[in-house]
Amino acid sequence: MKRPVVLKLGEREYKFITNEPQSIVDRVFNEIIQEFGILEKEVEKVGMDNVLVAMLVNMTTDFIKAQNELQRLKEKYNEVLKDHYKGRGRIAKD
Repeated sequence: MKRPVVLKLGEREYKFITNEPQSIVDRVFNEIIQEFGILEKEVEKVGMDNVLVAMLVNMTTDFIKAQNELQRLKEKYNEVLKDHYKGRGRIAKD
């Protein structure tokens, strides 16, 4: 069921509609708040928009790195399985 949620960053509030479980919303918002905490001191210097864009770039970079690592691990897992099952199913010849 869709419901409203509010993310507070500094002096601003951002309202969203979501159907994600509260546990997911909490984790997402905690990550955003943590990243904002790192860059919050820059708001006065460069403005909120630039800080939010920097956060987006940083988090997207982390996401892409995680995707690449997941792909690498999948490929490694498939190779391990391939090696494990290599030769199985053959009938031994005397």
